[in-house]
Amino acid sequence: MKKTLLTILSCVVVLASLTAQSKVREKDLTDGTWKLVIDIEEELDEAKKEVREEDSFLGEMILNSVSGLVSGIIEELEIYMEFRPDGEVKVVVEAFGEREVEYSEWHIDSKGRLYISDTDRFKTDDDDYWLMENGVLISYEERNERNENVYLVHID
Repeated sequence: MKKTLLTILSCVVVLASLTAQSKVREKDLTDGTWKLVIDIEEELDEAKKEVREEDSFLGEMILNSVSGLVSGIIEELEIYMEFRPDGEVKVVVEAFGEREVEYSEWHIDSKGRLYISDTDRFKTDDDDYWLMENGVLISYEERNERNENVYLVHID
């Protein structure tokens, strides 16, 4: 009985997560600017927990040093994207008082997945794509793995 109940519950959770995703539409993209959000705090907390469980003093010291450095860099980095109707995307990178503008391409496939081509400062894998969830563009990696820590929010 427990096994059947767990199976049904798992199916409900999967179906709920699938219905929350929606296809990306061009008109949703081209109306304003999007900001890239990279949330690494959860990943760093998980790594710290694993190091503590291994009882590695040296590992914990290294991770604490690196996590502070990475967090500081991420706080200084801002990436904005303006999707244009002709399939061009303007990428604005602001870091440490400097501002650079690059241009790339974007397209939506027949399944409603957004693909953004690489620039010098913005790189993704060829299989990475974006789906809309509650007005936010969520990054997905190959094999449909959701990347909870990287997403684009509409800012205007």
